[in-house]
Amino acid sequence: MTIGPIRRILAIPVLALLLLALIAPAAALAAEGGTGPGNGKGKEREPAGPPPQLLLFHGGSFLFEDPNFEPSTVEAAVAAGFQTHYVTYPLGNMPAAVLRARAEARRLRQKFGLERVYAYGSSAGGTLAALLSGDSLISAAVAKAPVTDLVGWEWPLSTYGPEYFSQIGLGPLARYRLSPDRRPEEKPLLVVQGRGDRVVPPTMNEAFAAKYPRVHLRLVPGGHTTERLRPYLINESMHWLHGVWRAHARVFVRQEIREERQQRREEKAQRQEEKAQQRVP
Repeated sequence: MTIGPIRRILAIPVLALLLLALIAPAAALAAEGGTGPGNGKGKEREPAGPPPQLLLFHGGSFLFEDPNFEPSTVEAAVAAGFQTHYVTYPLGNMPAAVLRARAEARRLRQKFGLERVYAYGSSAGGTLAALLSGDSLISAAVAKAPVTDLVGWEWPLSTYGPEYFSQIGLGPLARYRLSPDRRPEEKPLLVVQGRGDRVVPPTMNEAFAAKYPRVHLRLVPGGHTTERLRPYLINESMHWLHGVWRAHARVFVRQEIREERQQRREEKAQRQEEKAQQRVP
C-alpha cells in the first residue's frame, strides 16, 4: 500500500469530526424552536389568525439611525413569514429608546398575543432586542452584535469622547440597570457576533451567552457590520426566529384540530338526535 491511500484513510475520521463540528451549532439553534431553515419537511398547517409580528430596531450607537438597516432586513423578514414593524426610537436618549421599545412590544402583545411577537436588532438595536427578551415582553429575539454590558463597554469613549454615556442619558446606575447581561434572559435569544468586531468585543457576548442557557451565541466571520457583506446571516436569523414561532404555532394548530374534532362530534350527535326524533311516531 502506498503513502497516498494511507493518508486518505487516516483523513476520513478527521473530516467526519470537522463535519460534526459544523453541524452541531446549527442543530442546537434549530432545537430551540424545533425547526430551522431547509429542514426538508413538507409545509405545515398554518394556525388561524395573523402572521407572527417582528419588531425591527436599527443600530447607530443610540446617536444615529442606520439607513442600511431597514432595507436590508424587511425583505428577509417578510420572506420568512413575518409582518414587520420598523421602530423609530428617540436618539441621544437610551432610557427613552428603551421605553419606546417596551411600549411597542406591549402594544403588539395586547393586539396579537405574546406568542406572536418577536424582535430583531443590530448593534444598539440589538441591545434593545436583548432587553425585551430579558423582560419577557417578546417570545424570542435575534441580536446582531448587541452591547450587552454597558458598564464594561469602552469603544464609544475613544470614538465619541469621554462624555458619550452622558450624551445618551446614562449615568453609572443606568448603565448597570440597562445592561442585558443583568437580565434573566428566559426567552430564546440568538446573538450573532463577528469574530473580528472592534466595536463590540466578542468576549463580551461570549460571557453573556455563557451566563444564560437560552442565549445562543453564533460567532461568524467579519467585524461589526459583517451582515452587510454576508446578507445570508440576516436570512438565517429570520429563519431561526420563525422556527421558534413554528414551535408556538404547533400548539395553536393542535388546539384548533381538537376544537374542530369536538365540533364535528357535536354536529354528528345533533344529526343523530334529529334522525331519532323523526323516527318517533
